[in-house]
Amino acid sequence: MRTTALCALLLLWTSALRAQWADLHWVDPAFHWRTLETEHFLVHFAEQYRDQARVAAASAERVYPRVTALLDWRPRRKTHLVVLDSADFSNGFASPIPFNFTGIFLSPPDEGELLQNREWLELVLSHEFFHIVHLDKARGSPLNLRDVLGRLLFFFPNVLQPSWVIEGLAVNNESDPARGYGRLGNTQFEGMMRAEAARGLRSLSEVNAEGRGFPLNRDYLYGSYFFAFLRERYGEDAVVRFIDNYSGNLVPFRVESNPLAVTGKPMDALWREYQDWLRARFSRPPGNPVAGQLVLRAFSLSSPVLTSDGARWYVQADGYTKAQLMRQAPGAAPRALRDTEQDTRLTAGAADDVLVSQLEVCRNHNLLYDLHRIDARGRRSTISECGRYRFAAPLDGNRIAALSVVAGTAAVVVLEEGKAVRALYRAAPGESISGLAAKGSRVVMTSLREGRWALVDVGEGNPVVLAADEAIKHSPRFGESGDEIFFIADYGKVYDVWSWQRGSTALSRWTRSAFGVREISAPVHGELLLTTIEADGDALRAQQLPPQPLERRSVQLLPAPAAEPPSAPVAEADRPYSPWPSLRPTSWVPLIQIADGAVALGALVYGIDALEVHEYLLAPMVELTQGELLGRADYVYDGRHGVTLDRTLTVRASEPDGSSTKIKAYSIKEHAQWVSLWRSLALNRRLYWGLGAATDQEHFHDLAAGTLRVQNERVLGLLAGYDSRRHQWLSDGPSQGQELRLFAETSSRLGADFSGNVYRADWRGHVPLGKTVLALRWNEARAQREAEPFELGGSKSDSLILLPQLNEHDFALRGYSLGTPELTGHRARVASVEWRAPLADIDRHLMVPPAGVNRVSLALFFDVGAAWEHDTPPDYHRGVGAELISETRFGYLFGLQARAGVARGLDRTGSTKIYLRVGRAF
Repeated sequence: MRTTALCALLLLWTSALRAQWADLHWVDPAFHWRTLETEHFLVHFAEQYRDQARVAAASAERVYPRVTALLDWRPRRKTHLVVLDSADFSNGFASPIPFNFTGIFLSPPDEGELLQNREWLELVLSHEFFHIVHLDKARGSPLNLRDVLGRLLFFFPNVLQPSWVIEGLAVNNESDPARGYGRLGNTQFEGMMRAEAARGLRSLSEVNAEGRGFPLNRDYLYGSYFFAFLRERYGEDAVVRFIDNYSGNLVPFRVESNPLAVTGKPMDALWREYQDWLRARFSRPPGNPVAGQLVLRAFSLSSPVLTSDGARWYVQADGYTKAQLMRQAPGAAPRALRDTEQDTRLTAGAADDVLVSQLEVCRNHNLLYDLHRIDARGRRSTISECGRYRFAAPLDGNRIAALSVVAGTAAVVVLEEGKAVRALYRAAPGESISGLAAKGSRVVMTSLREGRWALVDVGEGNPVVLAADEAIKHSPRFGESGDEIFFIADYGKVYDVWSWQRGSTALSRWTRSAFGVREISAPVHGELLLTTIEADGDALRAQQLPPQPLERRSVQLLPAPAAEPPSAPVAEADRPYSPWPSLRPTSWVPLIQIADGAVALGALVYGIDALEVHEYLLAPMVELTQGELLGRADYVYDGRHGVTLDRTLTVRASEPDGSSTKIKAYSIKEHAQWVSLWRSLALNRRLYWGLGAATDQEHFHDLAAGTLRVQNERVLGLLAGYDSRRHQWLSDGPSQGQELRLFAETSSRLGADFSGNVYRADWRGHVPLGKTVLALRWNEARAQREAEPFELGGSKSDSLILLPQLNEHDFALRGYSLGTPELTGHRARVASVEWRAPLADIDRHLMVPPAGVNRVSLALFFDVGAAWEHDTPPDYHRGVGAELISETRFGYLFGLQARAGVARGLDRTGSTKIYLRVGRAF
C-alpha cells in the first residue's frame, strides 16, 4: 500500500517553484538572512540588502491597497516577500501554495519589453502581488473547503486556468498606457502584436497549449491585450466581473463558460471577436519599411556588432543547440567561433575583437555577468569573473567603461586590468540605465528617471544631458566621427534608429521599421548592422546609411524631474530569519487505502519555508486490522541534503470472512535513504560529490506461523557526478553534453543479508544531428561475490528524483523480462543507442475537455546488455525497438511525457514487449 504517487506530485509542485536550473537555488543559506515585518508583508532579505529591503517593503505596502481594492480581496495572512540580488536579470515569481509568497530580483531592466516608465520595484511588485491576490481569491465552496482542508491546489480556482489568463491579468494590472507604465500598450508589445497580425494571429487552442512556437511570450502578449479588449468592448468592470465569476468554481477548468456571465459568449466565440479587434487595431501601416537589407533569419539573433575591419559579429541560436558566437569577415561566409549564451552581449573592441558580457553561475547561487575579450579566432581571455559588468565598451589607454548593477543600483565605472579604478556615474534612487557606449575618452549612456528618458555624456564624471524627453531610448553607439551618437528610440510608438550630432539642434531618423528595431551596431563605413522584431524569430539586417535622414525632429531637453522627497522606507526593526513559521503545514490531505482486507487511514502534509531552503513531506498512516504504522517522510535541505523514510504493507494471503476479507499473511517493506551532496555549478558544467546510506528491509508476517525477515539490505556509499547536458527551447530533451554518475557502495560489516562492495558508473551522452538527437548510454556495474547481484530487463523510465538513488541493482534492457537467470549476475553492462526525432509540434489544447498535445516524437533504439559472474564470460543480449513519445497536457497547466513502445529481444529469452511508460528511458 503506497502513497508514493501523491507524494511525488506534491514534491514536484514545490520543486517547480524553483529556478529553471534544477541545481541553482537563488537563496544562499550561508548569508545572514533577516525578516522585516510590516502590516501586510514579511520581507526576507540577506543582511547586506537591508536598505533595499526597507524600500521594497514600502513599495509593497503602497501596492497593497490598490490591488486588494481592485479585486475586493485581502489575503488572510501576511504575504512573504523575498528580496534577491542573485541574478543579473529582471524578474519575479509568486505562488499562493503552500502560502502566499513572492520574490523579486533587484536588478532593473535594460532591454526588451520591460523598458517602460514605471520604476522597477513598483512594476514588479504590482505584477507579482496581483498574482498573489488574484490566485488567492476564492468564494463559495472552494473557500469553504479551504477552511477545512487548508491550502490545497484544487481549492484555488484562479490557479486552475490557462497561463495566458493569469499572466494577461497581471500585465493588465501593471500597465497604464497613458503614462507609459507596464507592458500593455508599450512600444515593444505594440510592435510584436503588429507582427502577429501581419503573420496571422494565434488561435485559442494554440495559446492554451503554451507550445514551442512564437511568440515566446505569448501568455503575456495575447493575455494582456485580451483583457484590454474585454475592458474596451464590455465595460471597465468587465475584467473584475470575469475574475469574480471564476473565483467560485469548485469544478476546475471551466474556462470555456466563464465569460458567459460577463459577455454572453463562450470563450471560443469571444476569442474570435478578440482576433477581429486585434486585426482592426494592428493593421499594417501605409508605406514601405526602411530597415536595411535582410542578411539572415533565425530562431534568435542578437547583439550585432561591426568591428573596424568591417567584420560582422552576432549571437545566433537555432533553438536546438547552444547559441553560437558568429563572425563574418568581409566577403566570407559566417563562421561559428564558439558556444555562448543567447543573452550574451557584444561590443566592438579596440581592434578586431569584441568585449563579451556573458552570464555564468557564480558561487553556486548566483547568475551574474562575466566579462571576456574574444579575438577573431575565437580565443577568449577573461577580464572579470562575477564582476556583474552587463555593458562594456573600450576606452583609450587599454581601459574599459563598464556598467554594473549591484543591489539594484547602477554605476558606470572605468576598468583597468579588470578592476574598477574610477566611478563616472552612480544612478539616483529609482533610476535605471539602458545602454552604454564609449569612444576615446568619451562615455555616453541612456537612462530613465521619473518618466524622462535621456541621452547623457558622463565621460568627464560630470553628466551632461544631450537629449531628454518622453521617448524610450536604449543601445547608444558612437558614430565614426565621434561627434554623432546613434541610439534606438520609440518616437511615433515604433522603435527606430536615431542619432544626435554635436552642433545640431535636431535628431535624425535613419530607419522606418515595420515592427521595430531591437538592437544596433555602431556604424562602420556607412553601414549599420541591426536586428528587428519579427513574428517568427529574429532578422539580421544591414542598413546603408542614406545621405540624408528620413526625418528630423528637434532635440528636447526636458528639465530634470523635480527632486521629490523619496518615499520613506519602512522603519520597523528587523529580526533574524526563522524558517519555522512558514514551515508549519498549511493543508492536509486525508488518506484512505482499502485493499485485500487491509484498511489504512492517515493524512498527508507538506511544506517549504519562505526561502525554499527546507522542503518536507509527511504522510503517516495506520493499518487498522494489524495495527501497523505505515507512511512516508521526505526532507530536503538546499536541494543537496535529503532523507527519505518509507514503510508499506502488502497483503500476501487472505480469505473471505463473511462480507469482508480476512488477512492471513502480509509483508512490511521499510526503505530509508540519506544523501548529502556538495556542488560546484556552472551553466555548462555541474559537478557534485557526496555520501549517503540506504536500507531496505522486508518482514513476512504469517498470522498462524509468525514473522520471518525475508530481506535485509544496508549500504553505505560515496557518489560523484558530472553533468554538462543542456536543454534548448526546441530540442527533444537534452540535445548536447554528457552526464556521468559514479557510485561506490559497501554492505560489509553492516549486518545485512548481502556483504561486499559495489561499483557503478552510469554515462549518458547527447549528440545533436540537426533537429534530432543521438542519445547514448553506458551503464557498468561491478559487485563482489557476497554482494547483491544485478538484474537486467524491463523498460522502466529514468527516475525523476531530487537526489541520486543508492542501492540500485536493476537496469532496463528492453525486449527482456527482469530477473531471468541469464540476465542476473554480479557484473553487468548495458549500452543503448537511441535516435530521437520530433515528428510534429501539434501545440493545441482544447477547452472542453481541457486536454491537449504539444510535441509528438519518435525514438528508435538498440540496446545490448549482459549480466554475468566473475568466472564466466558475458553473454550479450540485444534488443531493438521504437517508441512514440507524446507530450500530453491536461488542465492547461499539467504536462505528462509518455512513451508507448514496442521492443524485440533478439537473443535467447527475448520476446516482443509492448509497453506504456511515463518519462524517458534515459
